[in-house]
Amino acid sequence: MASIRCPHCGAPVMLRGRRWECGYCGDFGSISSLQPSEKAKLAQARASSVRITVTVTATSQEEEAPFSPACTAPEAAEVSCFSRAVLEDMVRRWDLEQNEWACRDLLIAAFPQATGRWSAEELAEMDTMDLLVETGRQDPETALRMVELLLSTAEGHLQEPEAANQLLGWDMSDLLVSEEMLPLLVRELRKNGRLARQLFQSAYVGRPQEELLNACGRMGEWELQQRLLELLARNPFPHDAPELEPEESFPGRSPYHGPQPEG
Repeated sequence: MASIRCPHCGAPVMLRGRRWECGYCGDFGSISSLQPSEKAKLAQARASSVRITVTVTATSQEEEAPFSPACTAPEAAEVSCFSRAVLEDMVRRWDLEQNEWACRDLLIAAFPQATGRWSAEELAEMDTMDLLVETGRQDPETALRMVELLLSTAEGHLQEPEAANQLLGWDMSDLLVSEEMLPLLVRELRKNGRLARQLFQSAYVGRPQEELLNACGRMGEWELQQRLLELLARNPFPHDAPELEPEESFPGRSPYHGPQPEG
């Protein structure tokens, strides 16, 4: 397929489901935001692609995996299918060379009932972000379980900027700040210390953490907000202080003191 060009700088872009991302200038957006000539290239490539069917025989009930959209994706002539166990291993090792869609495919394999509302073709058009956001709109509880599965599976790599940026700064970002999810996340963080550490002590700190802290304030969760601020203050990775809503809006709120020096 001919290279799809960034509408901002003209460099080739990476396609991720229904979105594109430019590795040169950092711009990104939905497929619909591309220039007409670039969208025409995509349409031509899809029209001329070959669809194949792959049958996977599982060795046990546990290994049996539901549909993986890579198996029938119209964008590719040669594809592979992976069981849930293999997908979990890929994400756990953060080795996505064999399947760049391993995070998305793991969610499809692990939550067949939730993802069954979409057709195989629709799932093949989604990236991980799309799947999480769409699930969050219809079933926030399941979307939260999806987030926990990905973070726990890739937990050993959350201290690595590449993995943390991909998961928290891209794949989960829109879901974590959505109106449907913030109250649910705050309630979950009251009792889930592991999730709190995953979110506030990873190598990525940005809008999701800031929105969660402010949601704590709006809900009157002062003790939780303080615990999360303390986790953030001990985060060794460089980050900006969160922009918390004005103190007069939430009397009694604890200030943020920033990263603490080691030793």
